[in-house]
Formats: sequence, structure tokens, C-alpha cells
Amino acid sequence: MNYLQSAIIIYIAGMMITDLFLLYLLFKSSNASRRAVLFTSSIFFYMSAEAADIGYILFEHGSILIEPISLILASIPIFLSITVKDRGYWKDDWVSSTFLSLTLVIDEVAMGYAYSTAFGPHMSPLVSAVSNPAFGIMMLIDASFFLAMKRHNIDMKEISLFTFAVSMAFMPNVFRTFTSSVQLVGAIVSSLIMIVNIVTLYLLQMRRISLNAQILSLSLAGFDFIMMLGLSVFASSSDLTFLSYSMIASMIWYFVLIFYRFSDKKIVRGLKISMAFVFLINMAELTMGFGDSVMGFNVTNALFSTHMMTNSMNHIMRTPHTNPFWWIFPMNPLSMTLMNFHSALMTSHNLLLSAFWGSYMLIMMSTMMPFYILMMGAEMLFLVYERYKSSKNSYVKRWALAIIVAMPLFVWLIPYYTNFYIFGMSGMLIPVTLLGFAISMVAISIASAMFGRKAFCNTLCMSAHMWTNVYYDQFKPKKSSKFWDYFRWLPLMAMIGFFSYWVAGEMGVVQFLKLGSSTINPLNLFGMFTLNYVWWFFFFMTPVFGTYSCARQGWCGYGTFVGLFNKVVFKVRSKDVEVCRSCDKLSCESSCPSKIEIRNDVLNKGFSNRISCVGCGDCVEACPFDNLYIQDIRNVFRKQPNKY
Repeated sequence: MNYLQSAIIIYIAGMMITDLFLLYLLFKSSNASRRAVLFTSSIFFYMSAEAADIGYILFEHGSILIEPISLILASIPIFLSITVKDRGYWKDDWVSSTFLSLTLVIDEVAMGYAYSTAFGPHMSPLVSAVSNPAFGIMMLIDASFFLAMKRHNIDMKEISLFTFAVSMAFMPNVFRTFTSSVQLVGAIVSSLIMIVNIVTLYLLQMRRISLNAQILSLSLAGFDFIMMLGLSVFASSSDLTFLSYSMIASMIWYFVLIFYRFSDKKIVRGLKISMAFVFLINMAELTMGFGDSVMGFNVTNALFSTHMMTNSMNHIMRTPHTNPFWWIFPMNPLSMTLMNFHSALMTSHNLLLSAFWGSYMLIMMSTMMPFYILMMGAEMLFLVYERYKSSKNSYVKRWALAIIVAMPLFVWLIPYYTNFYIFGMSGMLIPVTLLGFAISMVAISIASAMFGRKAFCNTLCMSAHMWTNVYYDQFKPKKSSKFWDYFRWLPLMAMIGFFSYWVAGEMGVVQFLKLGSSTINPLNLFGMFTLNYVWWFFFFMTPVFGTYSCARQGWCGYGTFVGLFNKVVFKVRSKDVEVCRSCDKLSCESSCPSKIEIRNDVLNKGFSNRISCVGCGDCVEACPFDNLYIQDIRNVFRKQPNKY
């Protein structure tokens, strides 16, 4: 490091100290007005102009004539502070807060540019300005500074803003001057922090129904999505332009949320707000899973390429024998999508069919990646834990605890993509065998006979985690239709048909269809279409269709199959039928996500054991008379059912 580079670092450090000092004065002042903000902004402008000029002149060999021009432009806020009408407290003034946010971002981008001219990377000015360690350090300092300013009243909003800013500090472009493995580590750390941010947004949406909270949660969800889309573009093409611009826009909005005091008035959170939030959050998670999986596969592929046999599949799929990170980045979702799209196009010459097949592969590959599954599992398990804490019923608490314990064990010990779990990712990495298929069918059948449908839908299917938590639980449907009682048999028959076709193919009775060079496995085709097309559509539309639409409407053939075993020993029973007869509240039915007519069943039979019942226990918890309990193999012979 020469003396000029040392001088740049010292200058940037001095600028950051000055910035924080001025911001501290503004925050502590109880009467700082628009003119004070304009005066402060002019200082930011002067420092940013000097930082950019120093980098441009000393390291880019630019003309010194840029100096007077930039200083004149930086003086504009000074003249504005003299001429504009003054206003009240600056945090209540939208113009002042926004203008200060813009000038502060310009100041920090200028510092990033000065650093990049001295140390690299040497790309376009704006991209280079946010693609270096100086930018990451500045975001860490900003996040810590503003959190410290709120140290006496830190709430969920402050934690959301803090994690949002810190996630930007570890984006892969920050480590552009380092090796690709360091960039990957940065991307994973950034994603992990963003997962925490998404959890806080869920909690904020649920706990604070105010304009301030809704603006913050919706906007941060949107910017999380935009940044993760930028990460996906970078992972796919090594182009940092979109990611860099998205981070600059995110910085501006972050400072606006810090500076401006949005109204805290109560609002009605309607369908539009809920739909927008669910859509943005899920798109952020999907793009995060896609981008990190593509980047992780490519980086680990490059790291271990010298230890692999060269073949045409190295850019698509890995095995435990060639890559120690195969378990987290086993495939390249991008390569798999493009390969299947081109294969379908060459075979069918039908662009519409090829687009469908390509989108099918894109969604399937993104949602089946272990990184995505673990990420989503972590988010949803925390929300299930919140449900566990808030529940007062022992059965519901145990049920939530079973989900929390079972899902991680299931993911790690019997992952979706092995041949021992047919209803999941069905052999995407390890081929499914007839023996494995039989073992899976028998195991799930026995478990469902003993514990009911919940043995599958709650402990193995991710719908339980995504729908049975403190956020999504609010979207229980208001009513259902008899139509679904008949419709549910169509998906079940389709499942049996596809399974039978696969068994016949494995026995050599029939030949599987081919699309180009790819053999279409009917087990994978039906499973992935159900889990990644149909299921994800209903999950995105949860505020419209309600929770557990898979069970209520019956489009999941797997769920209908295991639901048949609800007829064995699993039942929702009444301790005293006469109590149900005299009840006019029907809290059990209004709380049921499957909209089962529990009271009628109890009055007619003494219990309810519908195929659509998932055993969630909401009816048990909702009963104001504590008159319902769950019966399964654990207590079918007991004389004291109230224990549950």
C-alpha cells in the first residue's frame, strides 16, 4: 500500500466520522428544521465532491478542472437553505428526510468510488463504488450507529432495519476483489441475515397493524426481492450492474425509513396488503434460493474441478464422490432449466410447450435445492415456535413441538431427494427403486393408521410449517364447498395412475416417454407438478384461498391417500356429546382450516374423522368448554382422554 492509498483510507475514515457526528447532532436536536438539513446536506455534498475528485484525479488521471465544477454543484444546498421556506422539525418533513437520504447515499457512494479507484475493482463508477469492502464497512457502521441511537427503545422495527442494512454489507459484490469462494461465503452470510430480516417482517406484519409498520414491512420485502434478483443475475452471468443499482436504491430507502417519521395511525390490513406481502416475501425467498444455489454450485465446481473426471454433466449435477459440498449445492438450477428448455424446443419445436417445461424445471429446481429447503425450514420453524409459545392448549403445543423437532430430522436424515421418501423430491439425485418405493408406502401407511393424516401432513410436508404458524394462521378460510369432497378423488386417481405407470416402467412392462435426450420419470413429473406448481400457487394465494387448501380442496393426492387412514383410529372426539348439542358458538368449526362440520359429526357419531382433517388441534384449542380431544394410537385404549 503506497502513501496515496493510505491517504484515501484516512480521508474516508474522516468523512465517516464527520457524517456520523453531523447525523448525531441532527438526531439530538429537537428543533432542527429544513434549513438545518439543507446546510448539513451541503457539507455531505462538499465531502462527496472532494472524495470523487480525489479518486478521479489521482487514480483515474482525470483533469483537475473537475474540481471547481463539482464544488459549484455541491454549493447548491447552501443557496437553497437561504432561499427556501423553513419548515418544522425535519423528521416530520418528507422533503427534508428524502433530500438528506439522497445526499448521504451520494456521499457514501463517492467514498466507495474513491476507494475503488485506489484498490479496485475497476468497472463502471457506480458498480465499483458499491463493489468493494469499503461499502460493506460503511453499511455495517450505519446499521450499528442508527441502532445505537435507538438503544433505549429498540423494537421489531429497529431490528428489521438493522438486519436489512447488515445484509447489504455482506453481498457478494462487496468481496469482488477477493476470490470467488470468499464471494460465496459473503452471499451465504448475507442470505442468512436476510432470513432473520424476513422473520422480523413477518412478526412486524402480524403485531403492528399501523401505516408505519405496513410501509416498512412491504417495502423491505420488496427491496429484499430486488436485491436477491440482483444476486441471481450475478450468479447466472457475473454481471453486477443490476445488483449494484438495487443496493443503491435500497440504501436510499433505508435512510428514508430511518429519517422520516411515518404516521403510526391504525389501518385495516385488507386482502391487497396481505397478498402483496406474501408475494414479495416468497419471491425474495425463491430468488435467494436460486441465486445462492447457482453461485454455490459454480464456485464449488471450480474449486474441485481438478479432482473430478471431466464429463458433460459437471456443469449440471454433482455427486458425493466429486464434491464435499454436494449435499447443499447438488445441482445447478440454471443449467438444468436451460438444458431442459432447449431439449424440449429441439424435440417439439413448440415454444409454448418449451416455455412451460422450462418454467416447470426452474420452479422445481429452485424449490428442491437443499439450501432453499433449509432456509425456508428455518424461517417457518421459528414462526411455528411462536405459535408454540402463544398456544395455551397442551395438544396444540405438543403438535407444534412435533413439527419443530420432526422437520429438521426429516431434512437431514431422510432428505426429500432420497429413494426412501417417495412423496417428496422422489429420487432427483438418487434413483428411486421399487424397494424404496414399497418401504416408503408401507411406512407412511402405518404411521398414518396410528396417528392419522397428521403423520404425513404435519411432520413431513412443508405445508404444516408454512401454514401452521403465527402469521399464516390468520388466513383460515371462512367457508368451504361440498364440491371438494368429490373433486379430491380426481387427484388421488391421477396419483395412483402415475405411480402405477412408474411401477410398470420399472418392471419393464412399459417404456417411459422421452423429451429430447431426457427421460420423463412419471413419479418425478407428477410429484413435482403437485408440489412445485399446484402447491406453490395455492401457497402464494394463501390470503385468498386460506390455509390448508391442499387438505380442504383435496388437490393433493398424497394427502387424500394418507387421509384415508384417518378412518382407522384417528378421531376428534367429544367428552360429552350433550355439551356439543347445547353449544351455539361453533368455535371449533370456525377455527378449523379444513372447514369440517365437527359439531354435526359429533352429534351424529360422537366423533369426527374426515379425510380432510390434518389433526392440527385448532378445534380442540378453540372449544370454549374444553370438550374436544384428539384420539389416536397413543390414547385409543385410555380411559382419561382429557390428558390430551
